[in-house]
Amino acid sequence: MSSSDVPIRDVLICPSCGLRQFVGATALCRRCRKPLPIAQIKFPLTTNLSSLSALIGNAIRNLRRRRGYSQSTLAAKIRSHRTHISRIEHGQVMPTLTMLVRAGLALGIDGVILRVRD
Repeated sequence: MSSSDVPIRDVLICPSCGLRQFVGATALCRRCRKPLPIAQIKFPLTTNLSSLSALIGNAIRNLRRRRGYSQSTLAAKIRSHRTHISRIEHGQVMPTLTMLVRAGLALGIDGVILRVRD
């Protein structure tokens, strides 16, 4: 089996005991059995694209740090460059939808929920 055939497994750091571990199906820490954090990010839809790119960048940075990834590690997982990740996190560029999907999968996001107001 070559190194390209080996699946990349997500690593998460438990905020309670600090254990670095692979993400399991139970979403519980293997040492202290406390629930691992599940990310929930809320941001309003707005016509101000600079504030929206800053909100998305901050969300990606927080999720990346929560996973314990460096910018280089995340860039390798989503087939991008480290400086592009940095520019996204600083709100200098708006990521494409494809880039957001790749980043979400690399960071362990199961899905995105859009709510419609009545």
